[in-house]
Amino acid sequence: MNELLASIYETGGFEKTASIDGEGQMTLSDLALMLTVDHTGEEEEIEKVASIHDTVLDNLVSFDRAGRAMAHAEFSEIEKAASEGNVAPLEAFFGETLEEEPALDERDALKQAVLEELARRNA
Repeated sequence: MNELLASIYETGGFEKTASIDGEGQMTLSDLALMLTVDHTGEEEEIEKVASIHDTVLDNLVSFDRAGRAMAHAEFSEIEKAASEGNVAPLEAFFGETLEEEPALDERDALKQAVLEELARRNA
């Protein structure tokens, strides 16, 4: 796990709590500023640092959006496979993301909840 990214997104299990208003320990803007300061000298003018920061932040936001889109598309494929009867990718996903293996009953309940949601969406 990348501690820096975990700090930005405050990820915990399946919980995603990143916010655009900067709540949390670190934001993408903070990361952009850190990267900017690391690659510029102390003698740089504040306008130049601000300009570089804006460019780095724009890139980070683009990467963030692309990553979210890719994750959404990948999970949609997993959902599609599960709705067609192939639950192996879904089981692999939950097996990779759960830090501790849930009890069999809990895992079955999670799997059943996902399958019910897929059935509801397809109805």
